[in-house]
Amino acid sequence: MPAIRPYQPKDRENVRRVCCHLKPEEAFEESPYRTAMLATYCDYYIECEPQNCFVAVDGSDEAVGCIWCAEDYRGYKKRFLREYTEKLKALPPAKRASCFGSVYMPIPYARKYPAHLHIDVLEAYQRAGLGSGLMDALTAHLRAKGVPGVMLVVGYHNTKGRNFYEKYGFQRLRGLPYTVVMGLKL
Repeated sequence: MPAIRPYQPKDRENVRRVCCHLKPEEAFEESPYRTAMLATYCDYYIECEPQNCFVAVDGSDEAVGCIWCAEDYRGYKKRFLREYTEKLKALPPAKRASCFGSVYMPIPYARKYPAHLHIDVLEAYQRAGLGSGLMDALTAHLRAKGVPGVMLVVGYHNTKGRNFYEKYGFQRLRGLPYTVVMGLKL
């Protein structure tokens, strides 16, 4: 059974690999899409808030699952827009809108749910309790810091993901045709 521990700088490339593994095929190739996807769903967190990131590692200490978190959504949004949006400019408009949706959709919920997360587990390690273990590590960490709630954005058609979040206790805050914002009070 993989172990869960805080993120370490040596995990950077493995964490990025885990993030890409669950995305469209083109995420594996060097491309503007891969750069933008990593900037949106991974790099900000490990570069700016590594203390709020946890990894599930196998027996070789290689990441097989990760949870990334911005502790304060408002601070995250400002810094992301200032330092990371340049990486999104080369994307076609629809894909750029998807990345920005992850940044803008949570705005109305930032007061009650100031933290915001992303989580990925390699498919071979799913349904083994790692997602819950990563969530447990992060939520205990956020509770210890006095953070009142955490939110996330998930694709509407990602029923496996939505079911996992609901089972963990997340509530649906907003639903649009392609995305759902969910929150968990801590």
